[in-house]
Amino acid sequence: MSAVASLGLRAAGVGLAVTAASLAVAEFLPAGLPRADRLPALAVALLLAGAVFLVIGRRLARSLAEVIAVARAIGDGDFRRRLHLSPGGEFTALAEAVNHMARRIESHIATITDQKTQLEAILDGMREGVMVLDAAGKIRVANPALRRIVPVTGEVLGRRPIEAAPSPELQLACDRLLGDRSGESPSGAALEVELAPGRFYEVSLVRLDQGPADTRRDHGAVLVFHDVSEMRRLSRVRRDFAANVTHEMRTPLTSIKGYAETLLSAVPELTPEKRRFLDVILKNANHMSKMVDDILTLARLEEQPEGPSGAKGQAAPAPTADPAAALAEAMRECEPLAEAKRLSFDNRLPEEALSVRCDTGQLTQVWRNLLENATRFAPEGTRIVLTASPDPGGETVTFGVLDQGPGIPPEERQRVFERFYRVERHRSKTPGSTGLGLAIVKHIVERHGGRVWVDRARGEMTGAAFHFTLNLARRPQTEA
Repeated sequence: MSAVASLGLRAAGVGLAVTAASLAVAEFLPAGLPRADRLPALAVALLLAGAVFLVIGRRLARSLAEVIAVARAIGDGDFRRRLHLSPGGEFTALAEAVNHMARRIESHIATITDQKTQLEAILDGMREGVMVLDAAGKIRVANPALRRIVPVTGEVLGRRPIEAAPSPELQLACDRLLGDRSGESPSGAALEVELAPGRFYEVSLVRLDQGPADTRRDHGAVLVFHDVSEMRRLSRVRRDFAANVTHEMRTPLTSIKGYAETLLSAVPELTPEKRRFLDVILKNANHMSKMVDDILTLARLEEQPEGPSGAKGQAAPAPTADPAAALAEAMRECEPLAEAKRLSFDNRLPEEALSVRCDTGQLTQVWRNLLENATRFAPEGTRIVLTASPDPGGETVTFGVLDQGPGIPPEERQRVFERFYRVERHRSKTPGSTGLGLAIVKHIVERHGGRVWVDRARGEMTGAAFHFTLNLARRPQTEA
């Protein structure tokens, strides 16, 4: 039974008892007492009943006033206030409930305060800038590192991200992240922005969605700014150094190749040992020349802007290319290598014309590098299969180069696209490899909005299966 119901029953019982006692006074008066004397006695009885009601009412009023005062104090933030009522009173159960509630609130507030203090200490000690947005897209929290990063003066709280960090790409990403109400899109994003000349930051965005889908409310987003300016500078220094060194190596390599070829052709009476020495010199000079060309190609690719899916600036729309024509050109260039090992190319590209968003010359280089890699590892007398399969949505097409070689172990499939990385157990059996061909393939494909990976071939093809995707170009009638 609740305290209010108990209090009501108790007050009603006291009222009935006092009323019955006042009415029973008349029964104790003498029967022959005149009416004039009987009325004062009844009046005295009623006055006594009223006095009892007054005492009970004041007691209840004091207890209720104390309950109201403590409740208001707790509501105003004084969670240490407690109710101290006499045991057995009308509000004992209510007092215990209010005191229990106050203790629980005080405990929760202390926990929240400790967590807030720890969070503030973490944010203040971070080198990365942290920005917290509310549901309206306004800055709610900014740590000291962010205030040093953003190039604006004054208070940043309450502003939009573009007012603190002048980057339209960042504001667009925030609007896209906070504007999605379906909950089906990814809850995070990442991009790179330049907030000052030479100051580049990698920004990670995470949407704060709490609770199940039917009770989800908009809680804003968190942005973390990581300074990558030094990494960008060192990467550029490395690229410039590699490009300059390889460019300077071209002249001496050309001289070495020219003298070796001249000696081999102009002196036919050379002894077999001397001819073998010249062949080794020419072979290694050609290998170094190819490595120089690959390094220069990588440097040129890294200098180009990102493709349609990149985040580093706005690039011009990629040109269109015919993958079948690019493959035919690459096969003609790789025919001497294939004929030396009696390999055959099985072209399984669809007969209908395809058009992809890619530079024709770079697509030819992708095909050529993958074919050279396959011919290098494929056993003699086997086949190399070339495939293409558009996705059901009609947005991309997946190309494949499959061979019957030894394949690539699963633990090394991610690293084969790194520079100068080659599978150790095949290195001595594959002369002429620079270790840059697959790295060039990865750069070209990703610059055009695709991806590349390697897997185990299926069915009759037992070796490696290299796949890469490219965006399909829209047909003229579709664009119209």
